[in-house]
Amino acid sequence: MSTLKVHAIRAVMGFAAMADAILVVLATAVMKALTGNAAFPNPTIPLTTFANDITIYSNAVAAALDGGKSAKAARDKAKKVVVNDLRQLAMYVESNCNDDLATFITSGFTAKAKPTASGAVDVPTFKWLDYGTHPGEILVSVKAVRGAKSYNLRYGPGIAPASWTVSSVGTTRKAILIDNLTSGTLYAFQVQALGGQGLSVWSDSSTIMCP
Repeated sequence: MSTLKVHAIRAVMGFAAMADAILVVLATAVMKALTGNAAFPNPTIPLTTFANDITIYSNAVAAALDGGKSAKAARDKAKKVVVNDLRQLAMYVESNCNDDLATFITSGFTAKAKPTASGAVDVPTFKWLDYGTHPGEILVSVKAVRGAKSYNLRYGPGIAPASWTVSSVGTTRKAILIDNLTSGTLYAFQVQALGGQGLSVWSDSSTIMCP
């Protein structure tokens, strides 16, 4: 019998590796989510400063489309500022959500997946959820469990979706691309494993705001 450990909620980071268009969408979503949010009244980065940094970055991204060297340098500089803002805000949210997932999610950040209890075969978890190359895309990486022959992935809009879309996953070696999602919508993801004794229970939900 496995023992369920309590894990502090941690945000999915990796902001620096995101494509510019995706990062602008995420930063804007976080800024809007934190504005007037009673759960997070004193952000470490003033939201007026954050909003201004996003505007500068967004304008720099547009200006860099012409391929000019100086414009690209300005874009990269502005991106570093926004990435630093997001990291500080993510740590602030982690420290002030009281390890309550529902509260954390209102910040616009995505929580890392937590381990869950086991069933007929160990319950799988997500290594990470991340943004795809284009808006409306989410990449999902599943952590393999011993004895699993395949996996089922399901997802839907909201914290507790009224309906799920289910797909079968044959291998966890590569991230799974989920597309045709609605940008600006929060999605919940769950995964289960199929072993020799049948299906595990579904994992706890991991959520992410679709870019």
